[in-house]
Amino acid sequence: MKRTNRLVALLLSILLITFIGCEDRTELTAPQPPKTGEADFTRFVSIGNSLTAGYQNSSLYEKSQIYSFGKIISDQVMTDYVQPLISEPGIPGKLEIKALAPDVVIAPNPGTGSPTNLDYAKPYNNLGVPGAILYDLIDTTDFQQKAVARKNPFFSVVLRDQQLGNSIIKQALNLQPTFITLWIGNNDVLGYATSGGTKGTDPATGKLPTDVPTFTALYNMVGAAITDPTGARKIAAANIPDVKNIPFFTTVGPKLAAGLEAKGVPAIVYQKNGEIIGTGVATTGDLKEGKILLTLTSSGYTGLLGDTSGKYYASLGITPPAGIDITKPFGFDPQNPWPDVFTLDDTEIGVTKDATNAFNKVISDVVNLYSNTWVLVDVNTFFSELKNAETTAGGMVIDGINFTTAYIKGNTFGLDGVHPTSYGYGIIANQFIDAINKKFGASISHINVSTLPPSIPLSKTTLSKDNNYILKNITWKDIIM
Repeated sequence: MKRTNRLVALLLSILLITFIGCEDRTELTAPQPPKTGEADFTRFVSIGNSLTAGYQNSSLYEKSQIYSFGKIISDQVMTDYVQPLISEPGIPGKLEIKALAPDVVIAPNPGTGSPTNLDYAKPYNNLGVPGAILYDLIDTTDFQQKAVARKNPFFSVVLRDQQLGNSIIKQALNLQPTFITLWIGNNDVLGYATSGGTKGTDPATGKLPTDVPTFTALYNMVGAAITDPTGARKIAAANIPDVKNIPFFTTVGPKLAAGLEAKGVPAIVYQKNGEIIGTGVATTGDLKEGKILLTLTSSGYTGLLGDTSGKYYASLGITPPAGIDITKPFGFDPQNPWPDVFTLDDTEIGVTKDATNAFNKVISDVVNLYSNTWVLVDVNTFFSELKNAETTAGGMVIDGINFTTAYIKGNTFGLDGVHPTSYGYGIIANQFIDAINKKFGASISHINVSTLPPSIPLSKTTLSKDNNYILKNITWKDIIM
């Protein structure tokens, strides 16, 4: 019996040794970063405004920030990328769809989020500051004072401490970046456009887009500051989209025109810039064809057209200006016209277009000046192509999803009509990746856009497939990029 036990033990030992000797000893290896060619993403920094920050639905919050285009790129190249994260429901409270029937109601969440990593010891990799204009990149004003003066908390949230660098550019350079994305200048024209041409960013008057000489000098200053003379640091700079390709300007006019035509009303009367009496006429054809643009923030007031009790001014809590007769039909009479602040007329559209074209030429010229280390990301052309595809083919299919520039249902833009959805930021990230791959001999993979969330916040409601998204009641805070 003992001998049998010894034989069994011996056989088990032999089998164990055989098993160990034959086992597969192949070790799993960690995924390897993609080949980035001449582009080194070891220390990756993004500079810009809310489009860089990952702003969505008129707010900055973590669930949107994790899909900023910079974060998406950093994930694709497998590098560290720290952002100034903000808890739900964001700063300010994000826009949400509150109701779909009988009308679509969109309003901000009444709460507010707060920063969750203010104690991070270095500048953030994402230095996108919502509301920033080109000048803000070099401005050394104390961040806390600037946040108060500009009524914009993001200067203190993102930049935090002068000791980290006394400007956006200084903080970026203090990280000793090996790669930079730069997307700035949008607000230098968008501020004018979203205000209906009533205010702007030019230093002289504050009523026009930033003047071209100032923009040229500033962009060249930024270019010289962030360019590495050794050629080691690479930079991808994006240009500025045409405002006529975003739903903030293309949603209300055509829908209003359809409603007016159904009632047999041919036109509205509006204030031209700086006037009280309405001397402008926008026909339904003008509104449908985009010759006159109405801002998305005007949607909540279209239901007051024809009112003779002064509800528009009462809703704002202001006294009607001298020369206004609220007993006349609102928006249909020169003495009670549709407000200038909600209207971009043909002259203002021309000012906006000229500024955008001029700014994009400056950006292109600086990219060409540093052509060995810079590459242009032509976001403007992409959004023009998307708009054209919408007209000619019903949209552009990307990763199995149909994209248009239409408000909400187009998948590209969020509830504020200016900022992309997470889908949209994925598309933008891929535009950057394409430019980087081509210029610097990289082979960075696209993000599959269909793996990202659509990011349209709902509040106790569910989207209906039948809903046509006609907007009759929208309230929200001012749009900032």
